Amino acid sequence: MPNDPFLSSDSLDCKKLIIKIPTDFLHQTAHEFGYLLSTGAMLFDSKVHPFPMIGPLFNLLNDMLQQDSTMLGEPALVYYGKLLNSAILTLFRHHFDQGMPSKKPLHRHVKQILLYVQDNITADITVDVLAGLCQISRKSLYNLLEREVGLTPSSYVRRLKLEKAHSELKSNERVKNVTQVALKYGFTNLGRFSAQYREQIGELPSQTLRDGSQ
Repeated sequence: MPNDPFLSSDSLDCKKLIIKIPTDFLHQTAHEFGYLLSTGAMLFDSKVHPFPMIGPLFNLLNDMLQQDSTMLGEPALVYYGKLLNSAILTLFRHHFDQGMPSKKPLHRHVKQILLYVQDNITADITVDVLAGLCQISRKSLYNLLEREVGLTPSSYVRRLKLEKAHSELKSNERVKNVTQVALKYGFTNLGRFSAQYREQIGELPSQTLRDGSQ
């Protein structure tokens, strides 16, 4: 489960692969692949499952491990991540409305907001700006995003900004410190930025920067 401690003891000849997936990213993928998300914490069946040594998940991981991540662009990395999330959601039992995908497409206003935020990622994007973009009221905007992505407008913008900050800390060799990136994306309180980053990404921004510079 997310945020639960992980302990394991294995034989000396064991090869272990640990995959960390940000909770928000898994939620986002589940929504994009048509799963109906219930409220509350993400829950998976805690039963231990043998890892499939054949089939789509095995083939996907095998392909990912053979790639040189430094040679892949961000779209390719996100694409691989979403495929992995989809395989996990298919293989393991979870509480997403009996795990049955719906046919509901992503709302056009959510797509509109997503593209706008991506194009103006370093700007201060307010609720009024997004409501004006979609030509709907603030209340309708709140209701729309709560229904479609389970977030308030400000939380959705913050999630997209944190995803971009994570990408930059991880792959931009010109980045020298966390403060530089936090301020670039509008986070003026470094302590709050670190806490929000850790909650979404699963590690502190300083750790991402250290790992990316190695």
